[in-house]
Amino acid sequence: MARVPSKILPLTALAVLVYSVGHLALSFIASPAPLSAGQQLRHRGVTTLQARGGGEYDVSDADIDAFYKETISGSGGDPPKGVVVSELIVKFFYGDFTPQGFVRYSGLWKGPPPGAIGKRDIKIGVERLKKFFEAPQSAFISKGGVGYGIDETQKVEDDGKGYIWVAAEMSPGGLALETFTSVPYGKRALFCAKKDNVAEMFDKINWDIAANRIEITLGGPTIKQR
Repeated sequence: MARVPSKILPLTALAVLVYSVGHLALSFIASPAPLSAGQQLRHRGVTTLQARGGGEYDVSDADIDAFYKETISGSGGDPPKGVVVSELIVKFFYGDFTPQGFVRYSGLWKGPPPGAIGKRDIKIGVERLKKFFEAPQSAFISKGGVGYGIDETQKVEDDGKGYIWVAAEMSPGGLALETFTSVPYGKRALFCAKKDNVAEMFDKINWDIAANRIEITLGGPTIKQR
């Protein structure tokens, strides 16, 4: 009598084959590698920043301090002739701050040469700038502070940090200067002084640094335009 082939051995072999293939496949699906200590710190840092409403355009007290120290890394005096910063100071401070607004000097530039902005005009412009810093008038202080891209209604005139700033902003007529007693987010901050020690900045200002900042936005995206 012929023996009936046993079905147990083929089934066992199939089970072993399925197990082996499955085990091999799982070996290629590796578990996520644990984060390094540095990655964990960065992850927690991002989470903390988001939790407190921070962002890439934040300007901390340490940033302001560094900005100021860089500002006073020079030897003071007046900015050189032919520099954009010099001409802007003359244009926006050589004149009178009146209840009706700023009345710009409309006479002949003293030069040299006469008729062109020169050292004499720059000297007067800086003197008027210093006078304004020493006794700022609220009517000519722009609102800023808080952060980049916030609603105008949230901006403040004075953020209590103790600085007075000059920043450039593109206007329909070209670059214009504004003064702030709050961080000028999104503006091209040129220099700042401590309100209780204005003389220190004018005695030590680095005009080369200020001139280089004409293309750099503080607390906002840099937009290259002149």
